[in-house]
Amino acid sequence: MDFSQFDFVNFTSYIDLAQVLLYVFWIFFAFLLFYIQQETRREGYPLESDESGAVYNHGAVFMPDPKTFKLPHGHGEVSYPDYKRETRELKLAPTEPWSGASKVPTGENPLLDGVGPGAWAERADVPDQLWSGAAKIKPMRVADAFAIPSGDPNPIGNPVVGCDGAVGGTVVDAWVDQAESVIRYYEIEVAGAGRNVLLPANFAVVRSNRLGTKLYVHAVTGAQFADVPLTKSEDEITMLEEEKIMGYYGAGYFYATPNRAESIF
Repeated sequence: MDFSQFDFVNFTSYIDLAQVLLYVFWIFFAFLLFYIQQETRREGYPLESDESGAVYNHGAVFMPDPKTFKLPHGHGEVSYPDYKRETRELKLAPTEPWSGASKVPTGENPLLDGVGPGAWAERADVPDQLWSGAAKIKPMRVADAFAIPSGDPNPIGNPVVGCDGAVGGTVVDAWVDQAESVIRYYEIEVAGAGRNVLLPANFAVVRSNRLGTKLYVHAVTGAQFADVPLTKSEDEITMLEEEKIMGYYGAGYFYATPNRAESIF
């Protein structure tokens, strides 16, 4: 094509450039929405019916092609979407017979049922790791490069108080995130149970006065510390174990006492 006679200077006098750019933007935005809609379906699909358990039509047009992710530290590869269905037995039942009714946990201890505010995801059952491959979260008895500053309240050796005012145990150590240099968990020796459990630091309030230092936990009662999920290792915590422990305390805000599930008024 010969462009020698084309008037580039007065090109915009032949077309409405603003309108062309607007159309280009609309086309780009439509493709962007399509792409985002696809990416939202990498996990959590296919959908399932609450009543029958049947698989809904997941919409082949919006389902993306599987993408493979290489995991660090020799943990292999994963591909999503993988179309795997939920295999856990969920301990919950609807409060009413009609579709869409709210559900309540049915286990002996609703904090362990993993539903509602206590839901947890099936993360890898391996510790979160540093770039070196070492476990990121460690107790201070192992991560001896970390210590609580002398000017700060030291919760170690002091009691933990539940939402009912009962003492649930005593803090025996603090677990630190070595990458972020913060306390992630407090290790608690449960009173009268002969077991140590972890308390996420964001669920605890450390208070000190002339009478001493205490950790106050609004999520659970003093007695409910005895049922906190345990870790396989005394010095490490896996990402799956973190999910379950966080879910336990999260469920406490709704299920720790019967009146918490009721309306305020």
